[in-house]
Formats: sequence, structure tokens, C-alpha cells
Amino acid sequence: MHHFAKTLALLTFAASSAGPAAQAAQVPPPSIEDFQRPPAFTNAVLSPDGRHVAAIVNPDGKTTSLAVVATDKPGEALPLKAFGQADIRAIYWLDNERLAFTVRPRVDGEGWRVGAGLWTLNRDGSGLKQWVNPQGRGSQGSTPQATRLLDANWSLFQAPAPERPGELVLRHYVGDLRGRVTHVELASLDVATGQRHALTEGAPEHISSWVLDAAGQPVFAIGSNGRAGTRILWRDGDAGWKTWHEVVDGEPNRRPLAIDRAGRLYLLVNEHGRWALHRSDSLAPDAPSMRLIGSGTHSLHPRLLRDADSDELVGAHFEAEVPQTAWFAPALAEAQAEVDRQLPGAANLLECQRCLTVPTLLVRSLSDRLPTRYFLFNRETRQLTALAASRPWLPEGRPRQTASIAARDGLRLPLVITHPGTAGPAPTVVLVHGGPWLRGNHWAWDAEPQFYASRGYLVLEVDFRGSAGYGNRHLHAGDKQWGLKMQDDLDDALAWAVKQGLADPQRVCMVGASYGGYAALMGLARGGLSCAVASLAPTDLAKLTSRHWSDASDEVLNFSLPKYLGDPVADAALLDASSPIHLVDKLQGPLLLAYGERDERVPLAHGTQLRDALTAAGRPPEWVAYPGEGHGFYSWEHQQDHWRRIEAFLARHLAAKN
Repeated sequence: MHHFAKTLALLTFAASSAGPAAQAAQVPPPSIEDFQRPPAFTNAVLSPDGRHVAAIVNPDGKTTSLAVVATDKPGEALPLKAFGQADIRAIYWLDNERLAFTVRPRVDGEGWRVGAGLWTLNRDGSGLKQWVNPQGRGSQGSTPQATRLLDANWSLFQAPAPERPGELVLRHYVGDLRGRVTHVELASLDVATGQRHALTEGAPEHISSWVLDAAGQPVFAIGSNGRAGTRILWRDGDAGWKTWHEVVDGEPNRRPLAIDRAGRLYLLVNEHGRWALHRSDSLAPDAPSMRLIGSGTHSLHPRLLRDADSDELVGAHFEAEVPQTAWFAPALAEAQAEVDRQLPGAANLLECQRCLTVPTLLVRSLSDRLPTRYFLFNRETRQLTALAASRPWLPEGRPRQTASIAARDGLRLPLVITHPGTAGPAPTVVLVHGGPWLRGNHWAWDAEPQFYASRGYLVLEVDFRGSAGYGNRHLHAGDKQWGLKMQDDLDDALAWAVKQGLADPQRVCMVGASYGGYAALMGLARGGLSCAVASLAPTDLAKLTSRHWSDASDEVLNFSLPKYLGDPVADAALLDASSPIHLVDKLQGPLLLAYGERDERVPLAHGTQLRDALTAAGRPPEWVAYPGEGHGFYSWEHQQDHWRRIEAFLARHLAAKN
């Protein structure tokens, strides 16, 4: 038994005892190691009866354990199963006595690859059973099915259903000869007997996702039409699978999410190009539906909160400008108000299973200045009890401000600004997200912008056109605009920050990885920057559309990339004009390039060719290529080296000019 009572309770609140200005005067900023160290307590989940919390604990920064905490003894954690560094991904309660957990498919801190294994065990640590081998191979031959390990192409499909506590639904990725996933199959697993039963035999091919009914049977099948469009099929009783909805190109207008015990359908509906949550009393295509949650600015992807006893939808977590919850149960809305009163300035997400009968709630408290903190709240006594801080060694960080501005053509641009805690225009890091077709910026505490802000830089993050999360107009405004209007948006955001007196226009560095690295190069080519940091950056857009160089599927190469990036034939001139490799004469100024030697998404040649061209022009960049790394740096040694290089690079080139 590890006793964390005093330590966790003190560290949870010690971090918030001083404001940013006071901390800057009293102590040096946190080290790179402190920012990158894995959380000490994370991924907490509450048991159905509210008596225990299971979580991932990592008190020494090296050894990750699955642990259980009794809610009446929140200061004591019982480690059940230890793994290496940062391996455990998610934990689920099968019932009040049994747990399932998965591990990360990633390279750990020691440099070896860990697959997505699956285990079950009892709450007291007994009965450990492995179901999926994280190293890739399953067991074959004469091994009985009940004890046979599945290979790493199998994983947990969804959280265990309260009405089927002894059953797990597994996902099987099926690939082609090139190793690309072609479709997904499902099977049920009885954790008591080890028996598995196929759920999707005879179902349509090329399906990537499924929606099950309350009995655990597939009802909706979602996949591609082979032309970058979406088809959704519906199993209509004995009539078999029928088309429920199909769009030739892009996202559907309706997308099923879940089916409750009463047969009602929860679905996403396209409202003016943005997803909203609806409910329908019928599964039939085009049946009328009732809007539950929507936004005029954000496309929502809510997580449904259904009471385990009644199966009623009691609430839904979602993120608009900040994370929040829509409650449909008055008792839980009242609990939310009381928790928010006791934890002001935070986004407090309440978690429960038997939400209406069990008084204990788990609180996951998100803040712009502090990493995630966990609390217990009793609805009857209204008492809030500190459980643990995810990174208790970090002091309160810098405030993060959300804003929106108008681009030069009037498009709304969402921003997140992390302030350095100093007065007057500050040296600025324009931090550009990758993708680019995803939502890159979020209000809650994030290590990288906090790292730069702790070193005295204003950090400006922009969800430029082409970013997802704000509707189809925002997304498709970026079509074929790499290096053009997408780059204008970054310039417009910086100009706004200068006009507001936040950014020093003479000391600006653009920093990013993948697409963000590409944007940093294009920003340097436009001029006006003090420097650029480009990691994993595409430098030749023609390579991204080439079957020889790209790791994308044929469907993406034939349909998606020609639309979003540019056609390799019809738009060849556009792609060349927006490729840094063809802009070497304009790439003036300090540049740091970083790549992974084994990157398949952006092969190393993107970097070496630009490096060699700049060197031949008499302007060699700072350069690093990390061995064994792909499209991302996962080794701790490489992560820390990368940040140390960036820290030194920014200090040299954003220093105050006389």
C-alpha cells in the first residue's frame, strides 16, 4: 500500500497558492524535464457504486501502475499492476469488482515499441488476465480459444456497457498487403469464459466504425464510399443492410452515435455546416429528431453521459470555446453549480455511472493555468475533497486567453493567447498546429505553450482556415490554400496581437511541427520573422501527392488531397509555388529544422533536400535528425533534446534588440 494522503492533498493546492507574477519573482521557471515528465495521476474513472476510483499513477516518473483508491480513504492508493513508462492508456470498470485496461501503442521512454494490449483484473489485484498481446503476435495452433491471445490488430472497441458487465466488444483492424487498414470487424468477448463471438459476419465490407444497440448487436455501419465520401448502412431487421445515408463527397449530414435501451437514437446532425446533438425516437432514415445541444460557432462532438440504472441521458460533455457540460438532470446541474462555486475559473467535468442514485461524483477539473486536478464531490453533503493533481510539481502557469478576430476577408479566426506575465509588447512565438485539418487549439493547460510562456514569450495560437471544429465553411475555406490564405490568417492574427500591444513585431518566431513546420517555413519565406522552427515539415508539396513518397491510401491520394491540397497535375504550378524547396532564395533568416529519420508521413528527404539547398546558398540551417523516430518524437531523450534546442534557439534570436 502506498500512502499518498498528505502528499497529494498538499501538492494539489500548493501549486495554486501564488500568482504568475509572484512566482516569476520567487522561483525560476520549471525545467524542460518537469514539463515533459509523465503525469503522476491521470485517466481516473469512478466505479459504478462510487466507492472506488481507478487511475494511472506514476509517482517516480518512470514506473506506471494501475491503482485503485477507495473514495472514503482518498489519500491511499493501492497499486495493482505496474508497467513501464507511460504505457497504460485507458481504464474501464466492468462492474464494481472488475476492471479492464489497455496500453499505448507507442515507443516508451526506453525506446521499445508497446502495442495496444488488453487486460482484465479484479479490484484487489487478483485474477489478472491478458487478452491482446501488445507485441504483435497472438497465440496460434492448438491453444484453446478461451486462452488464446489475440494479436495487436485487436483492441477494445468501446467502454463496457452497464447492461452487459461481463462482455467486452473488441475491434479487429483488417489490412491490405501494404499494411493499410481496409475495414474493421467486431467480436464480443465473455471475460468469464474467454469465449469470443463474431458480431459482424455477413456485414458490408470496407466499414471503419459501428454503432451497437443495447443488446450489443451492430445496427449501423459507417464507412467510405471509396471516393472520399461517406456511406452509412442500417440493419433493418430481417431486411438486412440498407443505405441509411450517403454523401458522395465529404462528411454526412447525419451520423448515428448511440442507441439506448428504449431504441432511441442519438445522432449528430449537420446544422449550417456544424455538428449538433439530436435525438430521434426512430432509427429510420430521415426520421424527425429533436435538437439537444448545438453551437453557432463550433462543431460539437459530445460525449454522452447516460445513467447506468435508467439509461437516461443525464448530460453530455462537449468543447466549444472551453470544455463544458450540458445537464438534463436537475440534480446534476445543481451539483455542477456547487462544484463551480468551489472551484472557480476552471472547467469542472463531473463523472459518474449510477449518476442519479449514487451521491459520489468524480470531478476532473481543467484550467488554463494548472494541469488537470481530480476531486470527489458528495451531492448530499456538498463536500468537495481533493483527490490528486496530475502534475503536482508544476507551479501555476500563465493565463490563456481565448479570442476571435476577423481575417482580412472577414472569416472568423479563433485564437488562444498565452501571456508571459510581463508588461508591454513581448517577444512572440506563433505556435502553429499540425494536421492541418483538425482543431489544433484548446483553452486548457498545455505543456508546449506554457513552456514558451514560462521563458517570457507571448504565445499566439490560431485555428486558421482549414482547421476542423468550426464548421464546413471554416474547414473548406482552406481548400488549396496552403501557403496562401491559410498563411494570411497567421499574419492577420499576429497583426492583431501587435495592434493590441501584446506582441513585439521585431521579435517574432514561428514554430510548428508537420503542417505547422511547413507554415513556419512559409512564414520565414514571406519575411518579417526573426526566426522559424520547423519540425517534421513538408517542403515539397508534390511529394505529399505522390504515390512514390506518400503513405496515404489510394482514396486519399485520388480524392481527398486533390480537393484539400491540390491536384498533382492540374494544380502542379500551385503546389510548386507553395513549396519551400522552391523558395530557397526567400528563406532568409535563422532556421532550425528537426526530422525523424524513419518518418513515413513526411520522409526525411523533405528535410535533407532543403538543408542541402540552403547550405549551398550559404545559409545552412540548424539541423537535427533523430534516429528511430517517425512522424513525431517519442523517446524522452529526443523530446528533451528537441525542446533544449528550441529553447536555446529562441533565446538567441528573440533577445531584446538594442
